[in-house]
Amino acid sequence: MAAKTRYFVLTAAGILTAGLTTGLVASYMGGLPVALSHQAGPDDLAFVPPDAIAVGYANVQEVMASELRQRLRRMQEANPDSPDRHDFEEKTGVNVERDIDAVVGALLPASGDTGGNPLVLARGRFDQVRIEGLARDHGGEVSDYQGVRMIAHTGDEKTMALGFLAPGVVAVGSIEGVRGAIDAKRSGRNVMSNTEIMRLVGELDGNNAWAVGRFDAMASSTGLPGELQQRMPTLSWFSAAGHLNGGITGTFKAEAKDEEAAKNLRDMMRGVVAMVKLQADGKPEMRAFVDSLQLGGEGKTVAVGFSVPAEMFDALEKMREARRPAEVR
Repeated sequence: MAAKTRYFVLTAAGILTAGLTTGLVASYMGGLPVALSHQAGPDDLAFVPPDAIAVGYANVQEVMASELRQRLRRMQEANPDSPDRHDFEEKTGVNVERDIDAVVGALLPASGDTGGNPLVLARGRFDQVRIEGLARDHGGEVSDYQGVRMIAHTGDEKTMALGFLAPGVVAVGSIEGVRGAIDAKRSGRNVMSNTEIMRLVGELDGNNAWAVGRFDAMASSTGLPGELQQRMPTLSWFSAAGHLNGGITGTFKAEAKDEEAAKNLRDMMRGVVAMVKLQADGKPEMRAFVDSLQLGGEGKTVAVGFSVPAEMFDALEKMREARRPAEVR
């Protein structure tokens, strides 16, 4: 990747990388469903187009303030931070952990190619003048769309963009995706009118990280090999949510296209759970996690729940320390 393209991507996507990664990892770890409130999901869903294939959310500040995050931070104190992280913060003035409050990610249908079209929205504190200046210095072009300030850069394959959608709200994605976010907010036609997605969001709302979407559409949009797609159960929707504090509590739920497919998936998952429990036999540090694994669901649904207690991370850290060479301790 050329230097100009690399720095533009750092300016645009790099602001959100840590927050989004935290959100996606946490969302795939599951959570506990809560009752549907009067309006499910964060307000920034108003920027997500109605045809979104999948939507995810992470309350970055809650995750960063969790006991688990502090525990992991202490484990990592001996390791120096990546120079690229310091370089990014110095250039943009953005500290992801301090300046990002929440992240919404979406996968949109692609236009003209086979891949999905990612869109990321971050709410926090950004130095717009500083970011625009850096983008200009590295080949970015600043323009207005529907009264919204945008920075665009054409790379090897497509034009990426960053848009300042509202005070404290930044969007990053393809130029079509960012424009779509602007149009969704202005027109009021957004993902909150998508009854299937919002039904799933309502079940998970209240967790500090979650993701929902159409499994079949994601499988084709993300370029899974056809043979692999054929071997997978015929799933239609998935939802996952997680709650991080001292440890991690989570569930993952999938909806199959029919009851027979769901039964086959439950049978497969029973085998996986049994194998995990067998392999964990004699490993006390894994016992609490293994004992927490629960398989459920009925009809066309399959659900898996688990809990990772804080003590398990302590045990894993002790194992890692024991394997480290004596000279680096």
